[in-house]
Amino acid sequence: MPNKICHGCRKARRRVACSPSNQRGDKEVPGKRASGRMRSLAAEHRDESNPVLRQSARRPDETHPHRMPMRGELEMSSSESSEQAALPLTGAAVGDEPRSSQPHELRRRLEVRHVVCLAMADASPAMAVLLLTAGVFQVGGTFGVGAMLILSAVVVLIAMCLGELASAYPSTGGSYSMVRSALPEPLAWITLFNFVTQGIVIPASLLLGIPIFLKHLLPWITMPNEAIALILLVVSGAIAITKVEVGTNVNIGILIVQLVVVGLIVLAAIVAPAQNPLDIVFHPVVLQDGQLIPLTLGVALATLAPAFNVLNGYDAVCGFVEELVGGARDVGKAVIYAAILASILITIPLFAGVVAAPDLIAFLQSDAPIVEAVESALGPWASTIVNIGVIAALFNAALTLQMYFARGVFASARDGLWPRAIGSKLAELNRFQSPGWGVAALLIPSAVLIIMSNLDWLIMFAGTMIATVYFFVGIAALWSRIAQRELRRPFKMPFWPLPPVVVIAFTGYALITQTSDFLIGELILAGIAVALWALSRLWRGSIGER
Repeated sequence: MPNKICHGCRKARRRVACSPSNQRGDKEVPGKRASGRMRSLAAEHRDESNPVLRQSARRPDETHPHRMPMRGELEMSSSESSEQAALPLTGAAVGDEPRSSQPHELRRRLEVRHVVCLAMADASPAMAVLLLTAGVFQVGGTFGVGAMLILSAVVVLIAMCLGELASAYPSTGGSYSMVRSALPEPLAWITLFNFVTQGIVIPASLLLGIPIFLKHLLPWITMPNEAIALILLVVSGAIAITKVEVGTNVNIGILIVQLVVVGLIVLAAIVAPAQNPLDIVFHPVVLQDGQLIPLTLGVALATLAPAFNVLNGYDAVCGFVEELVGGARDVGKAVIYAAILASILITIPLFAGVVAAPDLIAFLQSDAPIVEAVESALGPWASTIVNIGVIAALFNAALTLQMYFARGVFASARDGLWPRAIGSKLAELNRFQSPGWGVAALLIPSAVLIIMSNLDWLIMFAGTMIATVYFFVGIAALWSRIAQRELRRPFKMPFWPLPPVVVIAFTGYALITQTSDFLIGELILAGIAVALWALSRLWRGSIGER
């Protein structure tokens, strides 16, 4: 018999008027056309079975029709839950190509391998090993290796939380959107400010580091460091606003250079091992008053916080979920792949660098211990390759961060968080289907920070911001299962609630062990975020976004 399905009637359940253009399938179609029609209807049913897609549908009074649903908007009545339980629960509809008529919808162009490579560019193994580990070794001595081994297990648990939340709330806003959909909105604003501020501070600091290594490689360059960094900021921004495939391909090319450099570090340990690997792991030492002494528990615990900033960046997968072909169906496994790969590409070269160190005292006193260990093991020629690798890693990370965090800015504007005059621009996609205004919103304050040039405190503060974001992600992963039991989750983390509990405990400890200046800085940032949330109720009330 004929299949008469009124798409408008489905919309009526969402309080949207049924227009004539919404009437579909008024007559019976035989053969292959009928089977194609049934596949289309099944896709519509899947859309209805997904509460995120259902609740994010357009309503006439919404300025941004594709905003991420808030916590209270995901509640369903028992009748709706029963009806949806009877429908096929598949993620295929989530991965479908968005319709071109949706002005705030990113296009799905990336495969899992692409987003994993983008996350690796954000994690930037060469930069992490060659530059970021110095602080870890200065605090914890050779236990820096043990801290990274412990953290490698923790980041997999964090990735499980991120994977489930990203599949349940597949928004390009990343951690901010996850927290906003599961927890009270003030916490989402705190997460957003910690999230986006990283996209301003970290790229500026990375680009300021490039001239130092560039001048060491090419001594004839006399241009001021700030001028070089500003030029690189413009170049990376220009790439970030083009098609996402362009930025992805550039990042993959530079990532290959990084892999050559981290391979060189491992080669140094193989060719000229100077330390016993077992002693490094099971008998770690720290430097105190110029002498090596055994590690104490207090020092070991203090080492975990700075190590947190070294193994990071794998979460960038979640920022590209709306451009991932598999969408919510594949984002969970993609972020776990990225976390495991980042752990391997950072921890193993770091371990190898300590093994290759000829003098542990000099190694732990150095500002670039791994670099000196490689040069000592392989000779001066390795310095050139290392410099090239560091330059590539710094630019690689800056570019990926601009692409990633610009999508967070775009998502927050699409959600209607900002005044209409600002939000309408930030929520636009340019002709390349990229959030160009979101990139600009990050580049302008980054340029100001580059001109200021003294970013040491802000760079260290980035670790506090990262820990804060993951702390709220852990709470969201725990509370979402409790408060939103009927929510469809294409990827479900194993061993719940262990992963979120461990993440909350680990990041919570990392936060409370921060020095007072970083804690005060975080409280100020959180206070600004909550104040703006309160003020936002004034401009959002006029468009029904309370």
